[in-house]
Amino acid sequence: MTTIRMGLALCIAMLAMPALAQDEPQVFNAFAIAMANGTVIKSGDKQATMIGTLKGPMFVETDEGPADAGSMLCGATVHLDQASAKQTGTGVCTFTAQDGATAWGEWECAGYALVGCRGLLKLTGGTGRMAGVTGEGSMVWRPSSHELKKQLDGTTLQNTAGIVIWRDFKLVKGKP
Repeated sequence: MTTIRMGLALCIAMLAMPALAQDEPQVFNAFAIAMANGTVIKSGDKQATMIGTLKGPMFVETDEGPADAGSMLCGATVHLDQASAKQTGTGVCTFTAQDGATAWGEWECAGYALVGCRGLLKLTGGTGRMAGVTGEGSMVWRPSSHELKKQLDGTTLQNTAGIVIWRDFKLVKGKP
């Protein structure tokens, strides 16, 4: 009888551990294979601004390799100084997990045209199991290919493929 009680107590403790672990901050690395699409407009002398979206599948790094974590969709505004090739960007993102839970975030970054940028992503909340989530971590955008098409109205359509990387991202599950 004592062996059965001890076994039952051990099973209950093991089932409770993941719930306890989820209340603790989680630190992880992740990446997304992304397509950026937008419109580039001349916004000053030797200045350009791109307004667009960035979307693609997202993966979390594990000891067994990348694990599918859902998808991301971000809105972006990137300002480019054409004389120095320096750029700064800001935007918002929605991350959707396989089970439909979502998280929202805001980001900013700085870097160089055609090279990418580095900055910070801060999560601001979510829905489902991500309700009340907050967190932050470094974010890097590295484009790998660019397609530019000049339009009759003077704007340029830009399509870019690349990777978004999040390193040492700290996720905290708060109260919804």
